[in-house]
Amino acid sequence: MEDFTLEQINNITEGYRNLARALNEFQGQHWQELDDEQLLDINAYQNSLLNRAHDLQTRTVRPAFPNASDVADQIRLATDKARMGLQYVQDLPVALNIGAIVVAMASYVARPNVRSFQTTLRELDELLKSKAE
Repeated sequence: MEDFTLEQINNITEGYRNLARALNEFQGQHWQELDDEQLLDINAYQNSLLNRAHDLQTRTVRPAFPNASDVADQIRLATDKARMGLQYVQDLPVALNIGAIVVAMASYVARPNVRSFQTTLRELDELLKSKAE
């Protein structure tokens, strides 16, 4: 099991923060269409991602994976895909699912759960592919 390097942590936390920002932008663009519960959900996703970034940055959590470098690359790719997906998705439930999936992924990274982490990556890919077609 390997810990993430400082550079990997910085890349992961940057991805989490960028996605939280993208969720905020999506929320602002669709404010009138979102009901109160959806607004609260998006706020919770943003807060969760920022908290996960903070926990990694301050080493409150120290996840270890069999191949930390590959996992770090997968996390960054997933957060980038999710961020880009939020730019073209106009379907509110899909956008909310993107946020929920990435928050779940971040949770599985914080408490190194490889199987669940891989499942969230597949779910995110499937969701984004279904909306790109």
